[in-house]
This record gives sequence, structure tokens and C-alpha cells, in this order.
Amino acid sequence: MNKRINFEDSVFIILMRIKLVKDIIILDGDPEIFLEKLLDDIYFTDRCLGILLENIMANEKLISRDEYIGQLLDAERQFSGLLDNFLSHKGDISINENPAICNKLLSLQKSGEERQNTISIMKNGGKSETNIPVVSQDELNELLKDL
Repeated sequence: MNKRINFEDSVFIILMRIKLVKDIIILDGDPEIFLEKLLDDIYFTDRCLGILLENIMANEKLISRDEYIGQLLDAERQFSGLLDNFLSHKGDISINENPAICNKLLSLQKSGEERQNTISIMKNGGKSETNIPVVSQDELNELLKDL
């Protein structure tokens, strides 16, 4: 796999795919035409979110890492909302009559929640969000005393 990933664009693409699937569910298209593609999009999105999380975890020195973590957390929340919508949808494109698909989506929902927890821990436990000053008060006074 390519060592360099454009996180911002990747998350944007994922968010657009999530929005597209949400919109298609609302429109109640023909399930014989769209259900398989919607499920493929959902499975693909889940894999992408997992890959992005792995890459962010592996690259602790990314310049905009905290920003990417926030964007990824937002994407995970949007994906969770999509799964909620799909699991509770009663329209033409519904999976309620297929327990195997429901179970798979519930499994994806659980793994998404685990990723959200991991991302939240990274966001709250990150070095950039601590309240410890980079320069101590004594060092700052020493630096400023000649001014």
C-alpha cells in the first residue's frame, strides 16, 4: 500500500459516500437493483475507516494529526448514523427481513463503536491537548528578563 495517505481528502470522500447511501435509502429505490450496491458501499466504507484509523495510529508525528483524528471521529459518527438509519428503515430498500444482513450490519456497528472509542481516547489522551506548558515558567522568565 502507498505509504502516503491524504487523510483529509480520504475522509471527505468517505463522508460523501455515507451521504449518498443515506440519500438512496430515503428515496426507496428498487431493492433488486440497489440493495447489493448499498451493502457493498457500507462494507467498503467500514474497511476504509479501519484503514484510516490504523494509519493515524501508526503515524504519531503527522503534522495535522489532531485535526485528522477529529475528522475521522466525525466520519465514524456519520457512519454509525447511516447504520442506524439502514437498520431501522422500513421502506422498499429494507434489510429487516434478512437476518444475516442485519447481523452483519450490527457487527459493523459494534466495530465502529470500538473505533470511535479508540479515536476518542486518542483525541483526549493526545500530547497536544495536555495542559502542561512546553516551556516552564522559570525558563520563560529567564528568556524574557533581558527584554
